[in-house]
Amino acid sequence: MPPEASAPVRALVSEQACYRRHEADLLRTAAGKFVLIRGGDVVGVYDSEKEALRCGFTSFGLAPFLVREVRPPEPRLVLVSVRTRS
Repeated sequence: MPPEASAPVRALVSEQACYRRHEADLLRTAAGKFVLIRGGDVVGVYDSEKEALRCGFTSFGLAPFLVREVRPPEPRLVLVSVRTRS
């Protein structure tokens, strides 16, 4: 990460890393729900995005936090176009 990255960007990178560390457990126990992560810690799991956001704003105000749906990663797609000369 570039040294000039802002504090919210650095926090988001940390919170995304936290999600990846806990992803297997979250997929097993909370698939389809929403996870609230702050400062590298899983704060809670909620049934709706709205509920997770409400808890995040109530607990942390305008400080950065991450709310993310717990779902399997999207498959990586590789598109190849082959042209033949006629």
